[in-house]
Parts: sequence; structure tokens; C-alpha cells
Amino acid sequence: MPSEFGAILKDWRKVRRFSQLDLSLEAEMSARHLSFLESGRANPSRAMVMRLSEALQLPRPAANQALNAAGFAPVYPSLSDDAPELAPVHQAIAAMLDHHDPFPGYAIDRHWNIVDSNQGAQMIIALASPGGPANLIDILISSEALDLIENWDEVAVLSLSRLRTEILELGGDAHLSALAGRLSSHQRVRKVDLGSINLNQAVIPTIFRLGDNRLSLFSVIAQFGSVQDTRAGETRIELMFPMDDQTTGFFGR
Repeated sequence: MPSEFGAILKDWRKVRRFSQLDLSLEAEMSARHLSFLESGRANPSRAMVMRLSEALQLPRPAANQALNAAGFAPVYPSLSDDAPELAPVHQAIAAMLDHHDPFPGYAIDRHWNIVDSNQGAQMIIALASPGGPANLIDILISSEALDLIENWDEVAVLSLSRLRTEILELGGDAHLSALAGRLSSHQRVRKVDLGSINLNQAVIPTIFRLGDNRLSLFSVIAQFGSVQDTRAGETRIELMFPMDDQTTGFFGR
């Protein structure tokens, strides 16, 4: 009978679309031993769990779950936001956002909730969702009726594609799936002709309309490379840069 670890291993192998042979080669082990681990006929060592987690590119929370299932303590910390150890992380986020002003910049968590933002972003957010949600997908949906984003269809379809990619990488996520479902079921998204979206562009910006001002911005997304905390390590910093002189001048004023 498969063990809890064996079931987790098999599920993730299927998510990553590996055969047992593929995964055994990636993890530098025998396919026979891998089969025994999945079936519960063998128990993994801590080192083997870590090796398979690396081969499967498991998110840190999933790697902790696999360790727990195999009878080992989690290796990646899960600290509270106010933990002293995370102070340098928060300082780095604040510094990046502050230095990016007056252009918009914000930090989001795994579920696209805005956890920090600079003045440029706060201005856009206040226009797109006054007093409303602090979640980028919810803001995108609520902004549709405002004619604030000129190329809303394009932005919505690309955001949906990004959401679905993240869900696959995480091996499923109920919260992200709910957000993707809300966006994909939006009547305007359902009517989008994908053939009408020009993907043959070096950069696809988000184009805002603020009165007579047409603001064209593209995003650069940064993530921490060495933060091991399960939540802080998933924080992304998105910095928006101007595509033209008009946009540069607007934010400069």
C-alpha cells in the first residue's frame, strides 16, 4: 500500500510529467528504487527526500510536506511577517520600491495580494480600485468598467496565462485557481479573440488612460534568490517602467 510520501511523490511526478525512468535519471537513482518509494515498499532517507524535491523542483512548502510525510522535520522556515530575521527582506523591498518612485512599483505575495507599494503604484491602484481590494487580479477585474486600461483584453489574457503557469508550477493552488476561474469567466475575457492579440512584440505594455494622458508601462518582476522562508521567498517585486517620453514626463510631474 502506498505510503503518504509515496502518494505525494507520485502526484508530483505526474504534475511534472515525468515517467519513473525520467525522474530516476534526473535524481540519479535507480528506477526500481523509485518504484519502491512510490509503492511504499521502501522508505526514503532525509537526503533522498531532498534529492527528489530538487529533481521535481518542488515549492518550499511542498518540500516541507514531503519531509513531514517521510517522518522528517521541515527544512524550510515559515516565519511571521514581523520576525526579526525577515527585517532585511522587508528593508530590501522598501528600498527597491522607494528608489523606483515616481514610477509604479509594488510587491505581491503568492496569491497576487499587494503587500507593499510605492507612491506611483498607489496612485494607479486608487484610480483602478478606490477603497477596493488589494489583489491585482481583483483590481484588474474591477477596473474593466472604468475604461482605465486601454488594452484591458490583452492585459487580462496575459494575466490569465501567467496565473495558469503559476498554478502548474505549484502543482495546484486552490486560491490561484479561484482567481483564474473568476478572470476566465469574465464575459469580456470569454469574448476575446486570441488571434487578435499581437504576441509578436518585443514588449507588451499596460496602457493606462488618465484623462488626456496615455501612459504606457511595462513590468520587470524580481524575486529573491536566497530567501528560504516559505512565504517571503515567494514574494515578487513588480516594477513598471515607461515605454515613451509622455509616460516618463507624466510621472516626473
